[in-house]
Amino acid sequence: GMTYKLIQLMGMNIVKDEDRDDPINRSRLWLRDDVLDVLSEDKETKTVKAIVLQLPEPEDMHIGPDAFTKMKNLKLLILLNVDNSIQGPIHLPNGLRWFEWPNCGSTLEFSHGPKKLVGLDMWNSKIKGAPRHFKDLQNLKFINFSSCQSLVCTPNLDGTPNLKKLDLSWCKNLKRVHELVAYHGKLQFLNLHSCSKLHHFPDVLRTKNLLFLNLDCCSKLQRFPDILDKIKGLRRLSLTGTSIEELPASIENLVSLKDIDLSHCKKLAILPPSIYKLENLGYLNLSNCSKLMKSRVSRESFMFSSLISLDVSGCHQLKEILKIPRKLHALKAIDCKSLSKIPSDIHHVEYAYLPLCPKLVNNGSTMNDLVNLE
Repeated sequence: GMTYKLIQLMGMNIVKDEDRDDPINRSRLWLRDDVLDVLSEDKETKTVKAIVLQLPEPEDMHIGPDAFTKMKNLKLLILLNVDNSIQGPIHLPNGLRWFEWPNCGSTLEFSHGPKKLVGLDMWNSKIKGAPRHFKDLQNLKFINFSSCQSLVCTPNLDGTPNLKKLDLSWCKNLKRVHELVAYHGKLQFLNLHSCSKLHHFPDVLRTKNLLFLNLDCCSKLQRFPDILDKIKGLRRLSLTGTSIEELPASIENLVSLKDIDLSHCKKLAILPPSIYKLENLGYLNLSNCSKLMKSRVSRESFMFSSLISLDVSGCHQLKEILKIPRKLHALKAIDCKSLSKIPSDIHHVEYAYLPLCPKLVNNGSTMNDLVNLE
């Protein structure tokens, strides 16, 4: 708000007072001409700690390979709408804490030795992989490589033991997820949304601290990994539009799942019986799983004790719904061409919507007499 802007302006004025004549002696730089002046000077500075350059439209700049390593105390570097006209790698100082350069066309290199980097944000860049010497990154918590179209494999996370968030969404040419991603002890957030060429995901998922996993629209992905140990933090699993044919029995180890979205999984034919043991599952979306025929479950099986919403619309081969979970509040089964049988206790479902199910009859009456179809 206004208070923040006033504080920001006061801070800018203090910085300008540091040295009105020479920006190289200021701790923070955000004006285009000041940044250009400092980048063009071929001398070291220990004063500059932050460069934040947000240009209104893309502009070419001359950034030499050692432009930033000359700034011995540089901690924050944000470059928006900046293109580098000089070819070749850019060296980053090991003391840098936050690096943000979307649309970056340059390759990057660190030096050997421990780094202090906490955040690395390079979405929509031309990078083919992580910067050179991408190790000794004990403090790194956040990586954003989303929409990096030249990225083929995920970075090796061996040198980033404390990473919490990895965003690789919309990396259209990403084909493989490195094995170490699935074994990472601290990773909480993994986003692979719309990685449409991704076909290899590790066979086993051991990220015990995972809170968020998005594999939506990974249309080439055929297999979901085994979960050998209980993962207690993952609340939502999103697999929309994948080519997964079946879920592993070990899905039951995702003990805290509240929401599973399997919509548009055109090859999914069967659900494992263990999925019914997910005691916290409230929402299950199976809409447009056109091959889904049945679930391996008997009428007596333990079944979705917390499920309140089930959507099986467009499941053209589904012939019957065996049992209504006792807490179910909403059932959608639109255009289920083969559905001919549902349990009599569907009356307990407050919102049951089953239009365009031509085979659905009950004791000679159509379902229109039994369920509100409006």
